[in-house]
Amino acid sequence: MLLPSLLEVIQQESFEDVPLNGTVSRSSTVHSLPRKRGGAAPGTAAGTSPEAVFITPSQRLRLGQKKRTMAAEMMRRSSALDTTDFLSDDELPDDLIVYNVPYTRPLRKYGSVSSFSSFGSPKTRASSIFSASSDLSELSLLEDDSKFSDDACRLSLSEDPLVNESLERIAMLNSYKHLSVPATSKEKLSYLTVTRQTNLPPKDPREASKHTRDYQRLLQAQIDQEQKKLAERKRHLEEQAKQTEKDRAAWRAVLRDYDRLVCLAETRELWWRGVPADLRINVWIRQMGRTELSDSQIAQYLSEADNIISKACDFKVQRPDPKQFAAQNSKNIHLIRSVQSYSDLIQQAFPNLLIFQYGQAFDSILKVMLAFNLHQRESASRQFQQIQLTHLVNLICVLYYNLRDEKLTLRMFVNLVSKKLIYHLLVDTNNEYLEDITAQFDKFLAKTSPAIHAHFKAVGLQPRTVIANTVPSLFSKCLNMDVCSRLVDIYIFEGDTFPLRVLLALIRKIQYKLLGSKEEICNVLGPECLAHLNKSEKYAYKYLDVGDAIEFITDVRTVLRRQSVPQ
Repeated sequence: MLLPSLLEVIQQESFEDVPLNGTVSRSSTVHSLPRKRGGAAPGTAAGTSPEAVFITPSQRLRLGQKKRTMAAEMMRRSSALDTTDFLSDDELPDDLIVYNVPYTRPLRKYGSVSSFSSFGSPKTRASSIFSASSDLSELSLLEDDSKFSDDACRLSLSEDPLVNESLERIAMLNSYKHLSVPATSKEKLSYLTVTRQTNLPPKDPREASKHTRDYQRLLQAQIDQEQKKLAERKRHLEEQAKQTEKDRAAWRAVLRDYDRLVCLAETRELWWRGVPADLRINVWIRQMGRTELSDSQIAQYLSEADNIISKACDFKVQRPDPKQFAAQNSKNIHLIRSVQSYSDLIQQAFPNLLIFQYGQAFDSILKVMLAFNLHQRESASRQFQQIQLTHLVNLICVLYYNLRDEKLTLRMFVNLVSKKLIYHLLVDTNNEYLEDITAQFDKFLAKTSPAIHAHFKAVGLQPRTVIANTVPSLFSKCLNMDVCSRLVDIYIFEGDTFPLRVLLALIRKIQYKLLGSKEEICNVLGPECLAHLNKSEKYAYKYLDVGDAIEFITDVRTVLRRQSVPQ
């Protein structure tokens, strides 16, 4: 009988804990192995079967520690061993140490739908009712950063993909040093080596020894190469951290004398290197905070949005007569009905971060969207009223992620969609401005990516379609949060020409994905980019691969320089 592979065992394990109320929370994509027991545990319900208890990694850790601390007592009470449930949280000893470690994301498909919950605090009622996460308790851990120590938070937030990749590769290479020889007879065992197949005749001992030394030398050379790359990456990160500290001090000086210093060439270098995350709220609002909306209007819109969400929650929970409910709320019935569709869109926004799917962030994004609709309703511009939020949810999430304030997010979002290029793309007005923009983009695309330009013409894909699919959301529908935040850093200073440069750099970066049919190209550079990209993914979430933020911003800045070589 063949033993299961390590990957098969991992795929069968669940990384979720059994809730304290005794119910079993199961992921829709990852299943747990049942724990076989001889008898029922004390205090369990009569109808609970042994298959209802599942061993998860965290429970296995508690089980192992409890066995060590209570070994003597367990030996004395061996007769009752089969009737004791060592997985119960109620039986954990008072002196059990629970280490304050960073939160580890589950190995499963994000966005899986299994059940709805109607529990939660008044501030997060909407997310408790309208969110569809398969493990709400797990997502709620991310609402309060104070649940972890400072070291744990820094360890979670400072993860670098390249460093993790090098560490994993080094660990894999080290494991090759200790390959085990398959079980066989003692006579044959003395002739076998880990580098030779067992079905081949044994080598001469001297030749086998030389082969083993060559194998170890090649293996060590690969390990040394990976360690060198790891050291170089760490050195680069240290230099980057030092530069960030210098930039932080420079930005604080700029904020003290903003109107004079923001026009300097040195400040332009600052925003191209990125605004430090802790200063974005000051820099973004200082640059883009001026709007026609007054503070009292913003507060009024958000308050009305809160009432609309409350009505939508009551309708879903209490299930009143639809006609009577619509008559009583005729003014806002359209917005009340949109709460469900908006909630579904929020669920799909940056699911790998696990902060927009449940809790305060979910409710805040929903309030900002409804407040914007209320502002549209009172606007005198019919074109402004035509703006649809369907493909702008991710952009709102980017703003809230950095500002962490509903009022500031609404103010910033109104300013962004009022920018000339984004506004005309959203309202789809056929004017000379967009025609000129499209012609300029087409000319530069022919220079920077001539092969892609020719292919777009061959399949009949208009440049304006590509611009309209990507620019209004500032590429938040296809790139990760870090890159999108950096794009906002620069866009608020550089203006409407910047998104076009980003699109040129993006096309040049992923041109290997843009050689298919018109439909296939729109799947890559369209509003449903991430849905198509993650269609076959089960245990991770992917964005368009443009490298890290620094690398991509460098590509954006150099894409139109004369010394850049067309690809």
